[in-house]
Amino acid sequence: MSPLNKETIHEKLFKLQESIKILEELRAEGHDPFFADQKTQDSATLNLFISIEIITDIGNHIITEVFQKQAKNYAEIIKLLGTVGVIPEVFAQENKDMTKFRNLVAHDYEKITPEGVYENLQKAPDIFRAFAKYFIEFMEKQGEK
Repeated sequence: MSPLNKETIHEKLFKLQESIKILEELRAEGHDPFFADQKTQDSATLNLFISIEIITDIGNHIITEVFQKQAKNYAEIIKLLGTVGVIPEVFAQENKDMTKFRNLVAHDYEKITPEGVYENLQKAPDIFRAFAKYFIEFMEKQGEK
């Protein structure tokens, strides 16, 4: 079993915290300002993408280094995190599809809609914060061993 690179994980979690703050500010602006401003929509899209990337990067690192497992895709990273107990299985099941948004931004960007971004913006900051909490708790448990 390889050790976790906790310094890198903490750096990524700090960046996640920054993205969550931006997403919360954008969410607080409300519906009409969001749909009236392309820059706001683009900022939300980018920060959603970055946050999902951070979560899957950290998750993949944990799965690979601690549990010696390989995920076939982004959704499987989330699923495996639940299977091995890093996050609750129900939480993993509820959130594995967030990687579809990540893939949309990366590969099918012409299909991104302001409505889809806005919908994700409403729930994502809370979900991302929960992932961070679970990752921190897992690292603390690893430190006890």
